[in-house]
Amino acid sequence: MPRTVTQRSENDMPREIPVGLEVLLCVARRGSATQAARDLHTTPARVLRRLAALEAWLGTTLFDRTPSGLVPTPALERVLPWAEQAAGAVGQMRDELAGLERAPVGQVHLALFPGLPAFLVTRGLDRFLTRHPGLTLHFEPASAVVDLSRREADLAIRTVRPTSGDLVAQRVSTFSVAVMATPSLVRRTSRRRLRDLPWVAFSDSLSNTSESMWLRANVPDARVVLRAPDQQVLLSAAQAGVGAVVVGEPLGLLAGLVRVREEPISTNGELWLVAHRALRPVPRVDAVWNWLITAFQRGRRDPW
Repeated sequence: MPRTVTQRSENDMPREIPVGLEVLLCVARRGSATQAARDLHTTPARVLRRLAALEAWLGTTLFDRTPSGLVPTPALERVLPWAEQAAGAVGQMRDELAGLERAPVGQVHLALFPGLPAFLVTRGLDRFLTRHPGLTLHFEPASAVVDLSRREADLAIRTVRPTSGDLVAQRVSTFSVAVMATPSLVRRTSRRRLRDLPWVAFSDSLSNTSESMWLRANVPDARVVLRAPDQQVLLSAAQAGVGAVVVGEPLGLLAGLVRVREEPISTNGELWLVAHRALRPVPRVDAVWNWLITAFQRGRRDPW
């Protein structure tokens, strides 16, 4: 049985909708007030206050507070499906209201995968924002695929085309991926054996990227001398001769690197621009979408 926090008669129950569903869902998903606070850009103390207020409104305890953290109670299992439905309904309402916009104004959150060079998404940005002074852009690095259906972002640039969800996607770039290093490092490596090279690679938190998986599969005993969560850091290190790197070839060429092997390891690298179908025609999202398409089209005429 759910434990009662306060005893109230039906007449004493507040009728207003509680603010705290987003906090509840985030805590349930992340399992920690601290992690939820980071996702929600607030403090753990505020997360706990919002959670306590929701529990008081419901009249039950959803998480036990223990020395090791928050522990879900049986009541949470019953509440969570309703909370998810309510959050989904609120999201749909916001989408409907967003469709009433007449001009591209407001905030647009764009989720970028780690290591995407900033210049790829800032081509002509000054002119674009001059034309649309009511817009504010938020670039959100995301190590995991964000859930556009939950409005964790308005747009996303991904390396794979989404296969689920009510999403629209457009391919904006194709490229080859290669093992690259400075010419001097390549010359110093006997017979260009990959295991003889020092390597710079993504941090363990990005072990699911295609570059990380290729390195583990093909050079299991690789001598990794530097790990970082940002490809621009890895490129700078490779440019300085620290080690070889698995990277999109156009980007490596811009950094003055050359292939370690004759052939690229992959010729089907892709970048996809993705949005939720309901938000795609909203003026502010549509304006940013079209600007990004134009930016990448310009990039095809120049080496990126």
